[in-house]
This record gives sequence, C-alpha cells and structure tokens, in this order.
Amino acid sequence: MNRIRKRLTYANVMSTVAVFFAIGGATAFAASQIGKNSVGTAQLQKNSVTTGKIAAEAVKGGKLAQNAVTTNRLRDGSVSQSKIVNGAIGPQQLAPNAVTAAALANNAVTTPKINKAAVNAEKLAANSVNAEKIVATSVTNPKLAANAVTDEKLAANSVTSTKIANGAVTAGKIAAGGVTAANVTINIVSQNNEIAKEATGLASSNCNPGEKLIGIGTVWSAASNKNSIEAQFYFGTAAFVRANNGTAAAEILTVQAVCLG
Repeated sequence: MNRIRKRLTYANVMSTVAVFFAIGGATAFAASQIGKNSVGTAQLQKNSVTTGKIAAEAVKGGKLAQNAVTTNRLRDGSVSQSKIVNGAIGPQQLAPNAVTAAALANNAVTTPKINKAAVNAEKLAANSVNAEKIVATSVTNPKLAANAVTDEKLAANSVTSTKIANGAVTAGKIAAGGVTAANVTINIVSQNNEIAKEATGLASSNCNPGEKLIGIGTVWSAASNKNSIEAQFYFGTAAFVRANNGTAAAEILTVQAVCLG
C-alpha cells in the first residue's frame, strides 16, 4: 500500500478520472443526441424488434408484405372485427388459402371490413365459407361466378323451398325424367257454381296458397247437349269458365282447378 500511495500523484488521479468521464460521457452523449429518423435498417441488429417493441395497432396494411399473412400466422378465431383495420388487409397481404374457417371469429367479417375485390377464390381455403359466416341474403346472383356453385359445394338438402325464388325453376333447370309422380303433388280444387236457366254465366275455382295452376276441368250436374263451355281462362292461381246453360232449369257447373303443390 505504501508503494501505491507513493505513486499516487495529483496528475495521475486527474488523468484517470478524465478518462472515465470521457468514456461515460461519450456514451451518455450518444444516447441523448440521436437525431429523429437517424436509426435505420443498418443500425438494427437481427431480431432486435420484438413483440414488446411494437406498439398496439402499429402493424397496418402498408407494413405487411405481399402474401405475409399465411394460415400458420392466424390463430383459431383470431380474425375478429376489432382486430381488422378498415381496408388494412387486402388481397396482396393474404397468402393463398390463408383464411380458414377456424381463423374467422363468428360474425367477424362484415361489409365495411372487406376491401372491394379483396376476397377472391385463391384467398379462401376449402370449406372455409360455411352458413354461419354468410349474412342472410348477402350472396346474390351478381356475386356468384358462372358455374361457381357445384354439387360438392351444396350440403345435402341445403336447397329448400325458401331458397328458390318464384319462377326460378325453368324447363332448362329440370333434368329429363326429373319430374316424377313421387316428387310432384297434384291437387284438384273443385268449386260448384250455379248457372241460371237459359243463361250464360261465369264460374270459377282457385288453387290453395303456394300452389300453381296447371289445368282446368269442368263437370255439369246434368248431362245435356244444351249445355256448353264457351271459354276457359285463368288469372294467377284462379281458374275461370264462361258457360252456357240452355236448359229450362238452373244447373250446377263444377270447375276443377288442377294445381301443382
């Protein structure tokens, strides 16, 4: 200790302190004097930007590279309304088949959350769009590509009466031999109409609600060559007959509406 004390001079101590402050001061100066936007890619070490360094909602559409969002990046139910910035995730950011049914939270994808033309065929995984993901009446004819709905896309018994618009099933939609007695219900609705003696009258009958008129039949209460049918016509589901009773007594004309149930 005596030897060390003999070597300690004012100059030695001050030079050591000066070196210490020079090193520490330079570090402090560097940390406090970094200019705005001066830290770029070259200054960042690999893997230095961790989850904790990213502010909430900092990663938006412009920050995502093309095909950056893949299936393995999405957790089950992770894509909910609150997690999607309007217009942020477009077709370029989604990898093909990235969005599966499991990745979508129930009722997550609403109209304002989808960019125009963002969700195309290659962005949807097989079987990802099921009934609970589609808002009622949202899929209209203009939204379906030609031949888009194939047999394998329709679940068994999925096309019910309420799904078919009136007049939608035309002759071209029915396969040869497709309409058989087993799948067609024919109902005859009869209505008695009195036609006065030696007079011409109008008789009618009407199909039940939901049925379609496909034919008209007539039956007189008494056979006579003086009775005749002048005309038959229909309006909607109602059948009309213009008949002439040439006998000397009132006659009953039964009009039969042949209805397809």
